Amino acid sequence: MKPKLIILCTLAFFAATRLKAQSRVIDTLLSNGSYNSHFRVIGGSGIPILFESGGGDDGSVWNSLLIDLHKKLSAPLITYDRAGFGKSGLDISKTDIVDEVQQLKISLKKLGFGGKVFLVSHSLGGSYSILFAARNPDKAVGGVFIDINTPCFMTKEKSNEIKLSYKAQLKSLKKERPGVYYLLTNYATTNQKAAEAASKLRMPITVIGSEYPPYKGADSLIWKNCLKSFATERPNRRYILAKKTGHYVFLQSPELVVREIVNLYKKVSRKQKAISH
Repeated sequence: MKPKLIILCTLAFFAATRLKAQSRVIDTLLSNGSYNSHFRVIGGSGIPILFESGGGDDGSVWNSLLIDLHKKLSAPLITYDRAGFGKSGLDISKTDIVDEVQQLKISLKKLGFGGKVFLVSHSLGGSYSILFAARNPDKAVGGVFIDINTPCFMTKEKSNEIKLSYKAQLKSLKKERPGVYYLLTNYATTNQKAAEAASKLRMPITVIGSEYPPYKGADSLIWKNCLKSFATERPNRRYILAKKTGHYVFLQSPELVVREIVNLYKKVSRKQKAISH
């Protein structure tokens, strides 16, 4: 393991331990019938914030961000492991993004969060947030999307190209890392479903892009331009370039990410309170 990654993992561990001591934390497995899903909820008040991890990551990737965010907002913070990752199980008959998003909605209700929700997503997690928000416009009130897969970049052709780049590893992945295997085999469908849903998004969104995207050459510029384009499709979206950061912006520039989450969260919370009155 690289020294930098060891440091990040260590910080995440101590962040999780410290936060657990300060706030009521629920760490639980919820039954979905054929498998269990792992959720971690930091207690608070107000609209809950749901975090969607990128491809290959589980919910613990957000741990180092949570202490500062909870101090500033005291909102419920929800992280979870998607099927096949972290502590969550996997039902190979239900690996489609539509099934996962529907199950997420059910799980949130079981946890007592069947109402409004604020979304924070990274990379592939953006596809899940897009579909969730499009299918639940009465629940999703706003979001911060960090270097996400956009429909503009992640076309059917690009999705299949990425899947093919793992062709030699698929057999071993199916046995050793089934979550990754099904992520890859469903990759084109996942991004296609998100693309079909994207035009239905109405909630305010802050889009944060990295200076050094996860792709090189011409694809790097296309990635950046697609994020900017996504951010300008509606007047209630804005784009921010996180300078000197790579794909994991929230680990390399946590202050910026926390600030933008806090700013948009407070704005939509005020709006929701005005509507309720």
